[in-house]
Amino acid sequence: MSEKIIDTADQTAAPKTAKKKPAAPKKVADTGGFCVYLGPTMMGVIQRGTIYRGGRKEVLDFLAPVIEQHPLIASLVVSDETLPADRIKVKTPGNLLYVNYHKLAKGMK
Repeated sequence: MSEKIIDTADQTAAPKTAKKKPAAPKKVADTGGFCVYLGPTMMGVIQRGTIYRGGRKEVLDFLAPVIEQHPLIASLVVSDETLPADRIKVKTPGNLLYVNYHKLAKGMK
């Protein structure tokens, strides 16, 4: 009768850990996205097609000093969600974006 003696000290068993469920994603304030200025370029003030990171409210806060001088700029800053449609509206007579674009362009001269 030969008995084998097993040394358990050398064996390293991985400790069992309870699997945690992944945490639900945290809701973050709407600070993602971007905005674009679709108005005319005003030398030394603002350039057409400029992309600003953040939501529309944050961008308008950032542009506050410029908007004080030229209030129509605010109406020509559009969010990424409405950008495709607004790019067409700026070029199409009969809507507010078109009117504001041309008012701002005439005021520059």
